[in-house]
Amino acid sequence: MDGKENQSSKTEVNFNTYATKKTIAKGLFDIGLLMSNASQLKSVLNYGSSWNYYYPVIVMICASLFLQFLVGIMLLVLGRMVFETDEGKRRANNLNNVTVGFVGVITVLNIFIGSFGLQMSGDQ
Repeated sequence: MDGKENQSSKTEVNFNTYATKKTIAKGLFDIGLLMSNASQLKSVLNYGSSWNYYYPVIVMICASLFLQFLVGIMLLVLGRMVFETDEGKRRANNLNNVTVGFVGVITVLNIFIGSFGLQMSGDQ
């Protein structure tokens, strides 16, 4: 029986380690998206305002970048919140829901940015 108890304790999930790894992975994805948006912004600016979708794409990229910074700040605040009281848990849950909503908006914005992608072949 001791062997079974010892074996089951090895398969338990350490949620602190899981959460830390998840946060690091999310941070790396966020950095990748931030770099992608910065590269897209540079390309659009280099292409010039003669492109038909110049201003809409500039606005969408800037909105995406702004929301990414905002989500980063919200995640820092969420990470420092105290969850001991019911009020703290409620506030953290609300902030988490708003953060998830902003991530959804960022995703949709980047889908549109990708669909309006620059065609470097000269077609406008």
